[in-house]
Amino acid sequence: MKMKKLDMHCHVYKEKGFPRPDGSFYALPEDMFKIFEKKNVARGVILPECQYESNDVGEVQNVEEVAEICAKYPDKFYFFMNLCPHSFYKRPDADYSALIEYYLAMGAKGVGEMCENMTFYDPLMDNMLMHVNKYKLPFIFHMTRKELGEYGIRDDENLSGLENALIKWKDITFLGHSADFWVEISGDDIHTGYPKDQPVVPGGRVVELMRKYPNLHGDLSAGSGFIAISRDRKFGIEFMNEFQDRLYFGQDICSPDGDMKHSEYLDELLENGEISQEVYDKVCWKNAVKLLKLDLTEKDFML
Repeated sequence: MKMKKLDMHCHVYKEKGFPRPDGSFYALPEDMFKIFEKKNVARGVILPECQYESNDVGEVQNVEEVAEICAKYPDKFYFFMNLCPHSFYKRPDADYSALIEYYLAMGAKGVGEMCENMTFYDPLMDNMLMHVNKYKLPFIFHMTRKELGEYGIRDDENLSGLENALIKWKDITFLGHSADFWVEISGDDIHTGYPKDQPVVPGGRVVELMRKYPNLHGDLSAGSGFIAISRDRKFGIEFMNEFQDRLYFGQDICSPDGDMKHSEYLDELLENGEISQEVYDKVCWKNAVKLLKLDLTEKDFML
């Protein structure tokens, strides 16, 4: 039975504002409602883009704005807080506790999308993660290989920084996201981009780390997440079966005319009997409800 879904990766702005570098604008609430209806999505989690050093003009958004949107549409949106490792005068011993508690009191469900262009080893990032760990929060991060001209936490092809963080901060649920994260689902020599026509080769680092560390989960949003589960259909099904308790439906649609095929693809796999109802439900909504501790049941996702 097809179900509505919970979108773990939304970007929604209160007003149109100044355009992004490419001339586009982020979706407003009414735009996202139309997308939700088209894609059979019941609710979504808004991730604010608050990091000035990793976002451009027209993209920066504070947590208070998304909290305001969610307060206006409580039956449609939840939100994550976002933190900047450079806050508090770039002190590596800064105390984020009061700030985190302030956002939690507003209703924040986690931290992210973290896009800061620095490494997991950076003392500022490490200090911030220490506080996220203290509050045992989910943490969505964007990963990159690049430094200048890019956003996302920098890591090498072996994901050594991520592994160190997984070991050190066991009470954080890390949700991996972005092309440079999901490309490592395969053990081949492709370490960046969107290899949608390439079969998955055994030995992928993401698979290895997910098997080794239960606090590594997967945000399936964007073209990168979709390609990860669809580039090699057989592998994608096996991957979802193996990690059915740690994968989350998401879209990462930023503009009013944005489109992603996750919903249709998951529906197709269910209808063809390629994944079970249990796996489908977990990926589409149950895992998110559990992770975010939401008071929702199956009836909230019935078509």
